[in-house]
Amino acid sequence: MADENNENQLINPEDLLEELNLDSTPENNTVVGGLIQSAQELVLDSVNQNLSASDVNADKIYIRAVKALATALYFDRTLSQGMPLGVQIMITHLKGRYAEWPQKSNNGK
Repeated sequence: MADENNENQLINPEDLLEELNLDSTPENNTVVGGLIQSAQELVLDSVNQNLSASDVNADKIYIRAVKALATALYFDRTLSQGMPLGVQIMITHLKGRYAEWPQKSNNGK
């Protein structure tokens, strides 16, 4: 059963836990779910503030960047060494891909 907070996530916390070979417990699911949400926001805002998760839901590089950043946050919640280099490379690639993304309409807000 999907957690209500994780229904809109492209990356399922249980999938990331399995990828990291960590136990799927309610506590781990909650922590990883929150880290995924933070990673999605950080990656999207770093690429182009006009993007939404639904705009990039099929982009494998975006999904890998979110997973990599969520993983880094899991093991070092403060990112004491900064943004991982691999994530920076993926964000740079995504910036090139989505540089000309149209602005969001204010009519729907």
